[in-house]
Amino acid sequence: MPRTPRHLLTLALLLATAGCGTNSSASPRRPATPTPAPEARVSSTTSLTTTWESQVLFQRRDSLVMTLPDGSKQVQNVGRDLQFTLQLKNRALTVRLDTLVLIPTAPALASEAIGAVWTGKIGAFGRIEDLAPSRGGILVEEITNAVASLLPRLPRGGAALGERWSDTTDRSLRVEIFRTQEHRVATWHAQAATVGDGIRVVPIEIQERFEQVGQGTSANRRMQMTAQGSRSGTYYMTLDGRVDRAGMTDTTAKLITIPETRQSIPTMQYGRTLVRYRPLTPPND
Repeated sequence: MPRTPRHLLTLALLLATAGCGTNSSASPRRPATPTPAPEARVSSTTSLTTTWESQVLFQRRDSLVMTLPDGSKQVQNVGRDLQFTLQLKNRALTVRLDTLVLIPTAPALASEAIGAVWTGKIGAFGRIEDLAPSRGGILVEEITNAVASLLPRLPRGGAALGERWSDTTDRSLRVEIFRTQEHRVATWHAQAATVGDGIRVVPIEIQERFEQVGQGTSANRRMQMTAQGSRSGTYYMTLDGRVDRAGMTDTTAKLITIPETRQSIPTMQYGRTLVRYRPLTPPND
């Protein structure tokens, strides 16, 4: 059986969802709270543009507090900094991973994922559909979760300002060494237009709850994982339908068990994700 890279063993208890807090000095800061925009005529609905190219800076930090079998607690701080190039063209999505830094550092492992390309499309209800990477591997599969979270899910025809909507997702995904089944319920809210970082934006708030159940193998031992968690966050959309930035916070309670030894490891995970989008000039045809 192939050895699991040491870095992935270090992160074996990390639940990654692009998507993507710690007391590390490198922790991302929450986006500044926007101030109400001056009264002005703006569109009564917001929707995602169908043609857009952007550089995406994605930063994720996680703190894990594990309760070991002897009752002692262990804290791990892990993270990753990713840079993508995102392109939307007539609702077709292409995302390329340009750089990746893992914390703790693991340049050789990171290099295996750099250059991977994900393709998919934006469905009628704003979901990223048929998302597929150009190569395999545990790390690439994990990063797929970050890619899936890069865009908000808006209703058909856009969201009216003040509107609330919800969606439910059931999918199979990789969470570190675990192959899991996930059930996720999200509630969205389009706020009134505001001014933040000097530009007018529409905050799209999300509140999610999710459950994950999966199995994996480490050091030739079968392990099982169950998890329940929540996410809250906001995507800030420009009036022309691009995403300017996003910030999310995750809290997850999980239990990892080793059936062979009947050991269990309760773990609390606290994650923070900061995403910034820098529009690029469309390439010349």
